[in-house]
Amino acid sequence: MDTKLITEITQWLKTTDLAEFCYEKDHNCIEIKTREALPEPAKFTCHLTAVTSPALGFYQSAAKGKSLPLKEGQAVKEGDSLGLVETLSQKHKITAPVSGTLRIISAEEGKPVEYGQPLFFIEP
Repeated sequence: MDTKLITEITQWLKTTDLAEFCYEKDHNCIEIKTREALPEPAKFTCHLTAVTSPALGFYQSAAKGKSLPLKEGQAVKEGDSLGLVETLSQKHKITAPVSGTLRIISAEEGKPVEYGQPLFFIEP
């Protein structure tokens, strides 16, 4: 294989985000791996507090026969009820861990939720 071609491929590889490259032609094969460090991942900060599901079950905004209308932009206090997750054996209460503004509601009434799934995001 031509060393000039290998050099060109290596230089091109450095301009991409590929970590390795394999080239085959006429039963000749070359594999090139870059030793350069990958670029740093983007850093960001998030000031929202996630409220996650405490169990695998179904989300209910309030106990049967009661109403708890939650709206994005609504003020909540630490300890306020945000609904419950109903499993086969029990009901897990969901409360606001911090006081603030309810920014995102991702929980849907009567829909299944997984353990650890974000249901709400509160801006302190």
